[in-house]
Amino acid sequence: MDWAKARAIFLEESRELCAALEGALLDPVAFPANAETFNLLLRTAHTIKGSAGTFGYEALVAFAHALESVLERLRGGKITLGDELVSLLLAGNDHLRRMLDAVEAVAVDAEPDWPDGAPLLQRLQLFLLEDAACAVPGEEALDAAATPCWQLSLRFYPDLFRDGFDPLACLRYLAQLGRLSAVAPVWPPLPEFAELEPTDCLLGLELSLESSASLEQVRDAFEFIAEGSLVGILPPHAPLAAFRALAERLGASIEPQLERWLARGALTPMEAERVREAAWLAAEPGAGQPGAAAGKPARGDSHYIRIEAGKLDRLINRVGELVIAAAGTKLIAQMRCDGELLESVAIINDLVEGIRDDALTLRMVPVDEVFCRFPRMVREVSRQLGKSIQLTVRGADTEIDKSMVERLTDPLLHLVRNAVDHGLEPAEERRAAGKPETGQLTLNAFHDAGSVVVEIEDDGRGIDRDKVLAKALQRGLVAEGRSLSEPELLQLIFLPGFSTARALSDLSGRGMGLDVVKRNIESLRGEVEIHSRPGLGTTFRLRLPLTLAIIDGFRVEVHESSLVMPLEMMIECVDMPQAAMERQTRQVNVRGDWLPFVSLRELFGLPPAAGPEFVVIVHYGDKRAGIVVDRLMGEVQAVIKPLGDIFRSLRGISGSTILGNGKPALVLDVPQLIHHACRRERRRIRQASETPASDMI
Repeated sequence: MDWAKARAIFLEESRELCAALEGALLDPVAFPANAETFNLLLRTAHTIKGSAGTFGYEALVAFAHALESVLERLRGGKITLGDELVSLLLAGNDHLRRMLDAVEAVAVDAEPDWPDGAPLLQRLQLFLLEDAACAVPGEEALDAAATPCWQLSLRFYPDLFRDGFDPLACLRYLAQLGRLSAVAPVWPPLPEFAELEPTDCLLGLELSLESSASLEQVRDAFEFIAEGSLVGILPPHAPLAAFRALAERLGASIEPQLERWLARGALTPMEAERVREAAWLAAEPGAGQPGAAAGKPARGDSHYIRIEAGKLDRLINRVGELVIAAAGTKLIAQMRCDGELLESVAIINDLVEGIRDDALTLRMVPVDEVFCRFPRMVREVSRQLGKSIQLTVRGADTEIDKSMVERLTDPLLHLVRNAVDHGLEPAEERRAAGKPETGQLTLNAFHDAGSVVVEIEDDGRGIDRDKVLAKALQRGLVAEGRSLSEPELLQLIFLPGFSTARALSDLSGRGMGLDVVKRNIESLRGEVEIHSRPGLGTTFRLRLPLTLAIIDGFRVEVHESSLVMPLEMMIECVDMPQAAMERQTRQVNVRGDWLPFVSLRELFGLPPAAGPEFVVIVHYGDKRAGIVVDRLMGEVQAVIKPLGDIFRSLRGISGSTILGNGKPALVLDVPQLIHHACRRERRRIRQASETPASDMI
């Protein structure tokens, strides 16, 4: 067995389980506080524990077992999922991740350098042991043991005597706290006489302590020996789940331990039977396997297989080459005018298109891979700032190209932090404005016209336009007296170092971040829009292409060059007479509707066309414009290839492709062209409004 590969799978699956555990704790809508959710949480911890045991990671097993024990009590209704427990379970989940990182940092056969989890284990034990503090309000504790005594189970480590410690010292300390009773030794299977080491401590003890001492006081008796020994402490009226968990820790079979508790009256026969039944149910085949919860398939299903990312990338590249080769075959068939060959090529092209669509689907992942990181962050940051914030996630199942996921995380992180820190007001300010104390932050994703739109919306104070303009004037970014449209004014906040924050904070306010947002989104051939209403909130809208690999395109020609534009952004192609085009104002009349247009000949510095031209009407979001070309050549499948670094700042071109005849063609950046046309139109309207009426006569 390849243990290195098995360990890599274990680490990946365990991290996915940690992410699922965190999501279930932070999303009360998708995972309400009911038995199904608690079962999912318990199965998650149990699966990590079982997998870690396969590799012999005892420290990881012990910590996962402690989490599992607390979740077992949660499922049994002995404790409630309050804010304190959620915070503790999240901290425990983070510790699991640190332990997984420690495993990954060493060789397969090496012992990891485990992070210290003792403080967390102590806090988990409080939820496991202190039943009175964690009981469900209004419910009778039916599963409580009748004895008023502490029940102690001690298994000392072999080197105890050699380290200079005496078990009797622990008993003498306990005797000062109360009355000891039913003290009984427990002997493990002894080795052969010849192998017996006289200095080994093979002793174990079972006893009861009648005392009103606290848990910390009882634990102090074993302060110096607890690290190597197994110390089991059950307080008075401990729940039966705690008895079962301790019995499982003490040995493979719980029967001997149940007999010891029965002998000294720690459990009644009926309670012992219930502990036994609970252990049987937990040990049933499949009980530890994560099942279908919240509509998601179980991990044991065959619905998913794991594929190495490099293999998937190679497949996409092969499909791209296949698309180009199929286009070349189609072109040859058309040139030969062979009917049978054309029919055969058409069938092959249909199959290639299907393979292309299926291959691209493999690259698509839910945007929830990005969204799932923010509930935890919003919760922690809101507690840090003393704000009450409700995060709502919509459209998490919207799919996006895998290559965009990591590059989208950083921009979203900046925007969410900005909304939490600056956009949403403190509770007192919201009350004064007549708003609910709890601020609303929404993450939303959806498909629109061949694009993926991601929105970050808050109901906070909005963007103060006067402050933005004053800051821009102060820094010389805007000429004095120049009038800016609202979109142009709001776009100023994306300039490097631009900030209107009144005070710096650990989260934002230094003017760093929003310029990164715009730069990263534009590197994905996307754009950022801002809509803000003072006192009502702000919405940042990120619009991204659906995929970066292969598109359905439409080929046009300008002069002697071929160009390709995305087919999904096209509305229609129109043969426009010169009378319908206003060259001076760069507008075209399409059935009575005047639209701004971009002439590609003018954009590329070519001479005017001698013959008739065509206008391709395109759209992006809610904007429409015309693109004037020389000839319309028809649909093509375009495999987008990135341009070199020397063309990084080139506007209006998003990449290149290879046509079926083997010649290259540039892929037009339609959103950039539309924005160019709209900006020019807004500038023309503004100049017209600023021109005195006397100059227009």
